[in-house]
Amino acid sequence: MAILVMTAPIPADSFVAALREAAPDLPVWTSEEVHDPAAVEAILAWRIKPGVVARYPNLRVVCAVGAGVEKLLAAGDLPAQLPVTRALDPAQNEKIAQWVVGCTLQFTRDLRRYAQQQARAHWERHAVRPAARVGVLGLGAVGQAIARAFRPLGYPVAGWSRRGEPVDGVHVCAGEAGLRELLAGSDVLVCALPLTPRTNGLLDRARLAQLPRGAIVVSVGRGEHVVEADLRALLDAGHLGGAALDVFEREPPPPDNWVWSHPQVIATPHIAGEVGRAVVARQTLDALRRARAGEPQPLAVDRAAGY
Repeated sequence: MAILVMTAPIPADSFVAALREAAPDLPVWTSEEVHDPAAVEAILAWRIKPGVVARYPNLRVVCAVGAGVEKLLAAGDLPAQLPVTRALDPAQNEKIAQWVVGCTLQFTRDLRRYAQQQARAHWERHAVRPAARVGVLGLGAVGQAIARAFRPLGYPVAGWSRRGEPVDGVHVCAGEAGLRELLAGSDVLVCALPLTPRTNGLLDRARLAQLPRGAIVVSVGRGEHVVEADLRALLDAGHLGGAALDVFEREPPPPDNWVWSHPQVIATPHIAGEVGRAVVARQTLDALRRARAGEPQPLAVDRAAGY
């Protein structure tokens, strides 16, 4: 009875240490270590390549290291009866919301402009803009945390979700018509969607062009949501006023990628929020216990929905 940790490209050491601290009597191996496949009952992973799961005949559950599971499901050969769970950490959601608000204020309060003036020792005041209208794509735990963070600051918040379920204090839109409504009314567009076949490439040139002139795009979901070439074209054309990107089509972007040097882009290395290692360990152990007992998995992934 053991847990196998396969978190590459994320270093495995901190996950292994947290699991061993939480369950010192349970063997925990990395995929690089010599291990007994028959003893593995749980896999903690960032991604799984096709054919890997078949090597572990007694596998009971696969656990993701975060809320996103698209790289696990991409293997395509996970048995239908094998539970797949995600990790959820409320503290991570708040950290992501902090990053989103911080980046948004850089643009909406002209802080980047004032930083440039400071570098030239130039004193000039500019009129304060009205509170921007914020649109949040995805109203799961992360999206709702982002919406809550903006409301006390006087920023009107709308949101878009697949189901269109109500969220306190948020004007909720759904469907293709709702997406058009949200885009047309968002001075700041925040993408906090899960990555699924439906959302891959969602923010292409046609949709980004529906945003008001001067709008800001903030991306904290997955890099594949935004067609980066289309984003750049609209920034260079002056239709969009800026972008804050914590996720990218390719991670890390190569050194010559335009995101590093574009004057209207904030680019950070996927650091907006991170699930605590102790939380991942605790939820992985609980998922294994439930799998052994045949109990429901509260953090189970809906395979059909993709999250």
